[in-house]
Amino acid sequence: MENNLTPKGPDDARVVSGLLEELQADRARLVERVRAPKWLAPGFGLIAASYVMTPAFPGEGAGDFVLSTALVAGILLVALSYRVTGIKFTRFGVQAWAAFAAAVVGTLALFSVSLGLAATGLIWWIAVPAVVAFVWVFWLASLIFSSMRERLRHVR
Repeated sequence: MENNLTPKGPDDARVVSGLLEELQADRARLVERVRAPKWLAPGFGLIAASYVMTPAFPGEGAGDFVLSTALVAGILLVALSYRVTGIKFTRFGVQAWAAFAAAVVGTLALFSVSLGLAATGLIWWIAVPAVVAFVWVFWLASLIFSSMRERLRHVR
């Protein structure tokens, strides 16, 4: 197709330029139509909060259960987001990867804090790092989606 768009004269150059402008306008319209589902960021926030609250759950296998449930829930959220938006985001940009890494590291740090609180017997205080994890991951999930949305505008 690229060979068909090679300008051979001034009229052809205008045609190619017009086609490229139309393509850019289509991308801009697509980006404007793509909205993150309202439940996406809160869903990831709830996953992080439930993981951070794991030390407060009774039983030996609670941590394994919460971790497996969190992984399945995360995969389902991504799949449902794809189904709702109709756009499959296959490549993260640097900003989205950094936000993802910050979400993981922050959640693990808050999980450490909740383990410390559980070890000292302050079970009810585990709610504080859980709320912080919810807000942190909610914000970062919103940032990741907006970064991926912007990346859609500049895709080649």
